[in-house]
Formats: sequence, C-alpha cells, structure tokens
Amino acid sequence: MQECVYEDLFTRTFGYLRQSGIVLTRDTALTTLKMIEEILVSDSRDALDRVVVELPQRLEAPDSPLPVPCPPVNRGSIGYW
Repeated sequence: MQECVYEDLFTRTFGYLRQSGIVLTRDTALTTLKMIEEILVSDSRDALDRVVVELPQRLEAPDSPLPVPCPPVNRGSIGYW
C-alpha cells in the first residue's frame, strides 16, 4: 500500500510541474527530487501537502497571462430592416 502512496507522490509532483508550465530540465528534476527526498526523510504524514507548499518556493513558475475580462464588442446586425 505504501508503494502506491510514493508513486502517487512522484506522479502528482511531476504532473504539477508539467501543468504549471515549468520546463523540466535536469536541474529542475534534481531540485524536485531533492525536495521529495527531504520530505520523505522527515517521515511526514502529509508529504503531498508539503510538496504543494514547498515546490513553488523552490522553483519559479512562469507568469500565467491574465484572461481577457470580456470579449471585444463588435457591431453586428440581427437582420431587422
């Protein structure tokens, strides 16, 4: 059972990196693995929660663009004469 927890921790951590737009390079992977190792050595029960908190502090995520607040207004006709 414990193996599934560890596999889930790795899968979710690297999935988070991929989804947040962080480029997975050798240095990024090593930093992430070292962080996971530190968390597992500390024998924390809430390992995934600690990863979510500490990962943004250790790696810089690219700024995500803000969405457009409203669509552009275009003049149109609904066909009335």
